[in-house]
Amino acid sequence: MHESKLLKILKTLSDEEIRRFHKFIRSPYYSYKKHCVPFFEYVRKYHPEYTSGKLSKENVFHHLFPDRQFQSQKMRHVMTDLVNLLEEFLVAEQVQKRDFERKKLLRDAYGQRDLYEYFEKSTEEIAKELEALPYRNSFYQYESMKNLDQFFFHPSTKKHLVKENYLEQMDLHLDHFFEISKLKVAAEMAARSNILSKSYHTRYLNEILHESEKPEGSTLEVDLYGKARNLYVNDDRPQFLKATQIFLENTPKLHRNDKVLIFNHLLNFTIRKGNSGQQEYIEDSFKLYQIGIDDKILIKNNQMTDSSFTNICAIGIKLQKFDWVEQFIEAYSPLLRQDLQSNAKTLCLAFLFYGKKEFEKTEQLISRFQFTNPFYQVRGKILATRALFELFTKDESYYDLMISNLLAFNKYLSRNKTLGTHNKEVYIKFIQYLKTAINLKIKRQLSKSRKGKLKDKINNERQIINRGWIIAKIDEL
Repeated sequence: MHESKLLKILKTLSDEEIRRFHKFIRSPYYSYKKHCVPFFEYVRKYHPEYTSGKLSKENVFHHLFPDRQFQSQKMRHVMTDLVNLLEEFLVAEQVQKRDFERKKLLRDAYGQRDLYEYFEKSTEEIAKELEALPYRNSFYQYESMKNLDQFFFHPSTKKHLVKENYLEQMDLHLDHFFEISKLKVAAEMAARSNILSKSYHTRYLNEILHESEKPEGSTLEVDLYGKARNLYVNDDRPQFLKATQIFLENTPKLHRNDKVLIFNHLLNFTIRKGNSGQQEYIEDSFKLYQIGIDDKILIKNNQMTDSSFTNICAIGIKLQKFDWVEQFIEAYSPLLRQDLQSNAKTLCLAFLFYGKKEFEKTEQLISRFQFTNPFYQVRGKILATRALFELFTKDESYYDLMISNLLAFNKYLSRNKTLGTHNKEVYIKFIQYLKTAINLKIKRQLSKSRKGKLKDKINNERQIINRGWIIAKIDEL
């Protein structure tokens, strides 16, 4: 029962929600099976962890039915009954939190019961609420169209008294909803096509893009999603700068969801271009990350993802903004998920030492820290290996430690069950080429021609991690 859907949902409820759910299931409106209340009252004693051995199906069953032998099917039915009630409660909670959804449901109820006076008033109130929104995204366009549709096509609406442009407004909202939604999907398709080498065909795209270029025929969202999509197709800096300018000038007018999506398209463009060696785009990435922090685009519910955190550190270190990165780590690591916080913070501090060419500190920090996440463990081992290699290039007495590190890394990979075969091969090749390079160096066999052959071999590898760094370091040996 510990891995049941019931307990997984109950774990997410706050103490106050647990109290409200207790009242909810005792309401005569929800006349479910009589065992639901005593079942919940027994289970709630173990909130919020629900880890007690007393929560086994057998124990719970004997508590509810002391005079009966355990029946697995009966217990499943009991749990299903309580889950159904719990799901009803979650829906009721969502309706309470979403006033707009409640108003729509009330409008629909009035309309279906032909309470036209109240139905008409509800549509007017919804229209006013929609017009008061600061954004004109797909939600606004769809709900505005739907509200107009509900009113106009209600059997009691006197259509000859409706405003002349009523249908035109409905049609325009429908067009804008379609355009925004289509371009949002097209931008994602273009992004995936760029990564996966997969081509997509989407109908009406050229027509929508053509319309979006007309100042009078475009909304802000249509314009930005169109420009975001085009960044993947027309690799053009002026277009990127124009899209970024429009985005930054209009962020208060964008819904958070659109803001995050468009921001990510702009950021991914700069990262892609920066990875190809264009320094100006690395600077652009850093500026966007700063905006993402300041405007809380990268922060939701007072949390930041570890991928955003580590990427920000990496960009800052690459630009040698060491003091800024150090302050960032201290200020924003508390916003990381608790189980990843120490892993991400330690790795970023190690990268900071590495960026400052403090290679001994890098290796020592990683070797003394016990990473709990496999992804961070591998990244830490790679960084420690790089730090030792840097030390070896300046002092060959690090040879034994370097070899020992490579052997330990290889052993770790062979025993690791969480990494796929492909990922292991990428890391193993990294180890093999470093080992070959330092052995040739220590034996004084790393001539110019041997270096050339080794680099050619590395370049011909289909997949290898840190390819550019390995080749650069071979040149330094």
